[in-house]
Amino acid sequence: MENSKRTYVVTGATGRIGAQVARGLLKARHQVRAVGRNADGLKALADLGAKPLRGDVEDAAFVDHAFSGADAALLLVAGDRMSRDFRRGYGDVGRNYAHALRTNGVSAAVFISCIGAHDEKNRGLVLVHADVEKAVDEVLNLDLMHVRAAPYFENLFYWLPASRARGAFATPINPDAELDMVQTTDIAAIALQLLLKLDFRGRNAIEVHGREVLTMRQVAEKMGKQLGRAFPAQHTPRETVIEELVAHGLSVDFANLMSDTWDTFSRYGLLRAPGSPASTQGTAAIDDFLRQQFLPALAQESETAKGLERLAKATSA
Repeated sequence: MENSKRTYVVTGATGRIGAQVARGLLKARHQVRAVGRNADGLKALADLGAKPLRGDVEDAAFVDHAFSGADAALLLVAGDRMSRDFRRGYGDVGRNYAHALRTNGVSAAVFISCIGAHDEKNRGLVLVHADVEKAVDEVLNLDLMHVRAAPYFENLFYWLPASRARGAFATPINPDAELDMVQTTDIAAIALQLLLKLDFRGRNAIEVHGREVLTMRQVAEKMGKQLGRAFPAQHTPRETVIEELVAHGLSVDFANLMSDTWDTFSRYGLLRAPGSPASTQGTAAIDDFLRQQFLPALAQESETAKGLERLAKATSA
């Protein structure tokens, strides 16, 4: 079964996670339907043998068409960061996925969720991911795996403009809260292996923990060492964060949800489920990410607003 040729739907195929998964499935000689909005990204996958499907996953008819006759799917939801009702739009995509999975009899799916989605006390984007989990959980006869990912290293790009302006690591998360953090490449590798093996049955979830437990103060210290100068963690008040996110083109609604997310991590830290849930660990080191991506961007004074653009490329469909 593991080596048989299958047809996979990869949503968010032009984002960093989806593109890596799509390439891995194509390398294993499976058929891939690459769903996304970026024409150049889809063309790159088409050149490797994927069937490109350009469209909006908020369009239920488009999603149904994409999933028709598929064996398995990677479910990614980016959401519209300029929406006045981000949670509703995000949930609508989850419901579209659930309907398409059910209608087309797709046998297996992997959803990229968020750590902490097991508990409704966790707010912001954690709760938004939980909405989608609930929607697809209702699909009968579906083997389903929720990959509950820790916050991405790439999320630090949200704070890039403020950090550059202040000459310090501007963090809306309590600098001393302990966090798991992973790189998107880790999540893609885990999702790819799950899709290649398809050895899970029924409803499942796996938490992806960081290679090391980190605080934002420790991250700032790592930056300072690489910069060769002091670069302290500076806690940014919620109101200031929202103001800055809106100034860079994000909706007030999304900015509030994002701030709710950071407040949740400030209050509860790791967000790991109690007991002994299934888990795995990321392999990427944040030191490498800081050296190769974040600090070079920090040094480019002409890229004042590029942090959010980088984040969009890292996670969007």
